[in-house]
This record gives sequence, C-alpha cells and structure tokens, in this order.
Amino acid sequence: MTDMVRLIAPPGCDECNYGTERYRVHDDGTVSVPEQAVASLTAGAGFTLIEEEVAPAPSLGSIRLMGSPRAGCSWRGQAFAADDDGVIVAPIEAVADLIIHGFRVAEEG
Repeated sequence: MTDMVRLIAPPGCDECNYGTERYRVHDDGTVSVPEQAVASLTAGAGFTLIEEEVAPAPSLGSIRLMGSPRAGCSWRGQAFAADDDGVIVAPIEAVADLIIHGFRVAEEG
C-alpha cells in the first residue's frame, strides 16, 4: 500500500488530482495524497505540507470577518469560505493573522 501524506489545501479547493486519481479535501482543509504526489502539489498547485501534527487548542469563540467577495482564506490548516458579501466566520484567535491580510471585523447586519 502507498504511504499517504496530509497536505493543507489552498482556500476554496475541494479536491485535487494526481494522475488519474481524485482526492477530496476533508472538512478540516487537509487532503491525504500518495507520497509521490507531494512534490507536484506543493510546487505549483498551492498545497502546503503539514510540518507536524499538533492537537488544536480549544477556541475562544468565533468572529465574523470581511474580506473580498467570495474570497475565502485558511488559517492553521483550516479553510474558511466567504459568502457573497465576503464574510467569513473564523476563530477569534485568527484575527491578528487575518487582519494583516486585509480582513476586517464585519459589522452585524
């Protein structure tokens, strides 16, 4: 059996292909692919190798952030899809990292 490697998928990606095989992105924003697929997916397709397995800390809650319409993002291996207004719901812990990329706190509406 081929050894599988977990990669972080780029935002908005729900699958990837290697050869004739399709690999679905999991709800946590990662995808498991054969070891031989890693080089091509990380070199030009926007996938990132997971350096180490770390159990996530409990979240302090979530917050609505606004970015570009329909532009999602990822943070620590978790993908967040934006709605048509560009609003995502992300953990409060992600705010400092996402604000430097142009996200701002969304007004309640």
